Amino acid sequence: MNVLKMTLAVVTAGALASCGGGGPVAGDAQGFSVSPEETTWTVASCGASGGGDTVVTIIGGQPPFRIVNSAPQFISVDRNEVTGKDPSFRVSTVRGCGEDLSVTVIDFHSRTAVYTVTIEEEEAEEE
Repeated sequence: MNVLKMTLAVVTAGALASCGGGGPVAGDAQGFSVSPEETTWTVASCGASGGGDTVVTIIGGQPPFRIVNSAPQFISVDRNEVTGKDPSFRVSTVRGCGEDLSVTVIDFHSRTAVYTVTIEEEEAEEE
């Protein structure tokens, strides 16, 4: 009976060691971020719609990634979940101006990376 327990313990330890340990982040030691981390768009008028468009790439982390837009009245995001080999999403202006508008990316392990947008009005030229 002791030989069976010993064999089972060795097999279990070997299986855990081969997959990275068995913890909540097993096999996932890389960092997690987005690129770019921030963008500033200059629009002709804060009352005008559209004008800015950026593709944000997710670097590292563990898919699937949830995308949470904190300012849907100012910016739009083309998807709310991203998976795949080269995960990315598109952020566009909707209408209005604002600063520190954020899109939060949440990975499988609930880690977060934040993309920040500022939308500002063009300064009028003085004559």
